Amino acid sequence: MLQLRSQLTSETRAAFAALYRLSWPVAASRVGVMLMAFLDTVIVGRYSSAELSFLMLAQALFWVPAVASMGLLMGIQVKTAHFLGAGDLHRIGAVFQRGMGYAVGLGFGLMILLLVAGIGFLGLIVKPELAAGARVPLIVFAVSMPLFLVLTGCSQFLEALSRTRDVMITTLIANAVNVVLLLVLVPGHVPGIHGAVGAATATLIARSLQAVALFIHILRLEETKPFDLLGRQAPDAQGAAEQRHVGYATGASYFIEAAAFAGMTLFAGRISEEAVAAWSIILNFASIVFMVPMGLSAGCSVLVGKAYGAHDREGLKRMGRVSFVSAAAFMTVVVVMMLIFVGPITGLYTVDPALRPLVHQGLLLSCLFYIPDGLQVVAAQALRARKDVLAPTVIHYLSYGAIMLPLGFVFALTLGWGTAGLVGAVVVASAVSGTFQTGRFLWLDRA
Repeated sequence: MLQLRSQLTSETRAAFAALYRLSWPVAASRVGVMLMAFLDTVIVGRYSSAELSFLMLAQALFWVPAVASMGLLMGIQVKTAHFLGAGDLHRIGAVFQRGMGYAVGLGFGLMILLLVAGIGFLGLIVKPELAAGARVPLIVFAVSMPLFLVLTGCSQFLEALSRTRDVMITTLIANAVNVVLLLVLVPGHVPGIHGAVGAATATLIARSLQAVALFIHILRLEETKPFDLLGRQAPDAQGAAEQRHVGYATGASYFIEAAAFAGMTLFAGRISEEAVAAWSIILNFASIVFMVPMGLSAGCSVLVGKAYGAHDREGLKRMGRVSFVSAAAFMTVVVVMMLIFVGPITGLYTVDPALRPLVHQGLLLSCLFYIPDGLQVVAAQALRARKDVLAPTVIHYLSYGAIMLPLGFVFALTLGWGTAGLVGAVVVASAVSGTFQTGRFLWLDRA
């Protein structure tokens, strides 16, 4: 019995070590992606609250199709992990080629959609002066879409190969480029560019350079030479169908979540510029800390996917539980730190006396959704990695579409609770999603 316990403890420790070794560079990369948005928010917010509102509204419309497309590309990571676990290395080149084709096609299609319909849609929802200010930043973000999705696909492929540090390093470099460009473009040192337009332009340049660098890096790796990534691949109808199915389900989940949060931003746009700015700051901070569970979810997806491909049922269970514990522990630390340092964090974002009380209150209330939100993203990805792709999508639609959006409208607008009402709706939705996603994974383990 003692020997069995020692073995279990050893296996659990090894599972934690494997998860952290794979996930921390992914988490750092994800934080780096959001750090770009964080720096945009801080620098533009200190330049002008009005320009911050324009930037956040443009980003809200950009991120709905962008995030949904990131989900549609998730099949690259999941199927690469499956084939690595099963030893089917000859099928990986086709996964990459399909993924890059999807990325380019989706990118140009969504760019045209945003250019044609985005501004008109924005004008129907928010105040005319806000829609006018967000127009040019939205155009810049739309143009960045194709290379942004190529960047996403390359990142997912490298993560599945456990080359997570490669993505992290290029993300850090891209952030350095972004900072330099922000300091030049936001204050208006380049004629005709300033504020929100400057921030959007800086992001476009930095992300595009990273996308090109990662694509070239993948092709030059000795590890990928056996996959013949640019060569003719054998037909693989089953692999292609499974890759699409993972993408459809994940994309649908990501879409409803992104669309629901964009809808909440538009609700804030019906209140005031201050409400948009405060809500955007609250979301920006939440998005940054949320990137660590996102990194854990990527590591969990790869490890659960490999265990699934290798038919290692006990390993699959163990990796799920280790991932859940890790996500909950990290978000608990975030809650404690927020309760202690909410004042300095608020001051970092804004010095506007009209904005500070709204941001301070919203950041404190956000502590109520950090832990369940971290759990739900890890559990959802763990479910997809074990080919349970429908349940996470249904749970997301119920939580964020059927619950959060209506509650956000009622709390913020009907009852007049403002940004506090928007945060309250997120708390309820995250609790529902976190409970059911995690419960679903644990229930499947019993089968």
